[in-house]
Amino acid sequence: MAHSTKKDLAYDYIKRRIFEKSLLPGQRITASQVADEIGTSVLPVREALLSLEAERLVTITPYVGAVVAWVAPNEIAEIISVLAVLEGYASGEAAANATAFVNKLPGINDRLRSALRQEMWGWFIELNRDFHFTIYEASGNGQLVENIRVFWSQLDTMLAATSFHLIPNRAEQDVADHEELVRLLSLESSDPLEVEMTARMHRMRTATFLRRQTVGQQAPDLVTRP
Repeated sequence: MAHSTKKDLAYDYIKRRIFEKSLLPGQRITASQVADEIGTSVLPVREALLSLEAERLVTITPYVGAVVAWVAPNEIAEIISVLAVLEGYASGEAAANATAFVNKLPGINDRLRSALRQEMWGWFIELNRDFHFTIYEASGNGQLVENIRVFWSQLDTMLAATSFHLIPNRAEQDVADHEELVRLLSLESSDPLEVEMTARMHRMRTATFLRRQTVGQQAPDLVTRP
């Protein structure tokens, strides 16, 4: 992958190591060591760490340095709650335009089912995003869709820094939930409120899955979200 700046190189390098669990929560990140490993000066590494701090992947303490952030279950729950509201509203708004896109959804969900059977989780995640944003973009509200993208990215980032796993745990339920959304959007007079609440509950199930994992790890319980 080409990097436009040395800061981007450092950012991607550190983020990848966090995602791959080469750097674990609480582990110190030494800027000079990273700089040596990627062949840059310390400055772009420090700039990258500031960007990662903004994403809550890294915690920087003055006179101490940077460590991989601990992501608390309630922080993840808060993001899920925001997403549930935004996604539900976007789905409800899209219901009025369902005839323009609903015929695309069964095919995407069929491919999701195939990805599930083959345990191709990278493909599954990509298709899942495609399914949902096909709906959201039909809401006609660009600002709403962009905010959903931002929170999706933030949730992905936070989950990558934890030991929680939604895939494959949630995959079968995802496909079933999608079928219900397709059914509602295919109705001749689709009820926007029912579509909105169904989409909200779909996202809220994420919190339920995470809460079960948290209890299993004897960690603090998750706050219920949208």
